[in-house]
Amino acid sequence: MILNTVWSNPFDNAIEIAFSKFFDILPSKIKEGIAIFSALGNLGIFLLIAGILLLLFKQTRKVGFICLLSVFCTLIFNDLIFKNIFDRARPFQDPNLVNQLQSIVNNGGEVYGLKPDSPSFPSGHTFQSFAAFGAILFYYFKDKENKKSYIPSVVFFGIYAFLMGISRVLLSHHYFTDVLAGAILGGLSGILIYYIIEYAPVLYNKIMSKFKKNEN
Repeated sequence: MILNTVWSNPFDNAIEIAFSKFFDILPSKIKEGIAIFSALGNLGIFLLIAGILLLLFKQTRKVGFICLLSVFCTLIFNDLIFKNIFDRARPFQDPNLVNQLQSIVNNGGEVYGLKPDSPSFPSGHTFQSFAAFGAILFYYFKDKENKKSYIPSVVFFGIYAFLMGISRVLLSHHYFTDVLAGAILGGLSGILIYYIIEYAPVLYNKIMSKFKKNEN
């Protein structure tokens, strides 16, 4: 835990205060909608459900694997490694900042949405959504023969990832740099996911062929 004493900085604080003011003036129904949408990333529930459903159809099977592996990579790299290394407190946990967050002050001091209790950096919701988006985008560029088939998924998961990151800052669950780091690291994980899906079967076949040769 190397950054557990670093809670905030002027850059992050200014963005957080501005987003909080904007969120505060939104109609209550929109606030509720943002909170519900953001909760789709809790425990990777949206990507897990989407992944299972997409696995049922041959034409969407790779995207289904991408969704499931995105949640797995988030758990391993983001939640178990990065969050524990940086151990950063969340915006609403900073006593010097929380009183400047208008949406929280005007909500009786309570945070909108399900209150997270894990470290803030990087954003796990953003990490997993950009991991899925990054892998699909990489497939779009690498798979020349089926390029067009990935366009709907690229558009959908791109919008989903962007809105997920924005929602985390609007709800004051994360600093902007938490979301930025989650997007970058998640995108890089997406490239790793691509290679896992493409080359894991090849590696498996090589291992099995050598195993069979040894048996003979």
